Amino acid sequence: MTALEPSEGVTPDRGLQSERTSLSFVRTSLSILGLSAACLRWLPPFGSVALIGPSLAAILVVAVTVYERRSRPRRLAQFSAEKAMPALGMGAVLALSLLLLSATGLWILLK
Repeated sequence: MTALEPSEGVTPDRGLQSERTSLSFVRTSLSILGLSAACLRWLPPFGSVALIGPSLAAILVVAVTVYERRSRPRRLAQFSAEKAMPALGMGAVLALSLLLLSATGLWILLK
């Protein structure tokens, strides 16, 4: 008999993976928001046009964070029922916000 068989009274924890995923979204979102705030230093030499990319990225990140917080109980229930799907949409939006920041940085460098 193995150590994780249900007959021995050991049940696997079904909530930690979902919590780790949620915390990783929060951590990534805070990093991107910090980078967007750091882009404020580009304002004086390049004008307000340089803030379009960071502003859009910040809006996307805030939207992902709000959606993630509201959908956490539903995702936790799905995970407990072993019917959870990956959060590909939220990951794609975070990746898009990083691409916006990168494109803005390249535009600044090439200008």
